[in-house]
Amino acid sequence: MTSQKNRFETNQKIRSVLVRHAVDLTRLEYSCSSSTVYLYGVLIKEPDGEFSPSNIEGLVNELLHLPYIRHVQFDLDNWNISSEFGSWSITKKRQPTEALPERERIVVIEKKEQIEDVLKDLKSDESKEPTDKETDVQTPKD
Repeated sequence: MTSQKNRFETNQKIRSVLVRHAVDLTRLEYSCSSSTVYLYGVLIKEPDGEFSPSNIEGLVNELLHLPYIRHVQFDLDNWNISSEFGSWSITKKRQPTEALPERERIVVIEKKEQIEDVLKDLKSDESKEPTDKETDVQTPKD
């Protein structure tokens, strides 16, 4: 019975920390099991604000100072957060709607060619501006 009471109190304290940091709880879910806090979903500030990595580190450090909490694990849609060598690695994930950089452009080869010819074409294309047809993803015709 005492364990459930501690878990309930810990969850209340976690919620208080999240609210204090203006976390949008409609987009983020959390749970606590043993000595680990799990956060998953989207980590954003209310209303429609963004966190900075230093804001997130402050939030994590406050969670780690709660009684019984030793670990925080993340499965977030918009941030990569992990603990490395005693410090936190916090990076923003690229949103799927962002355009791919030129070097990550998808090229579909519609006909069989010699590799040398393809490499020559790619090298000559580097000096030209891409046309709409070259940047659109196309499916090969059967």
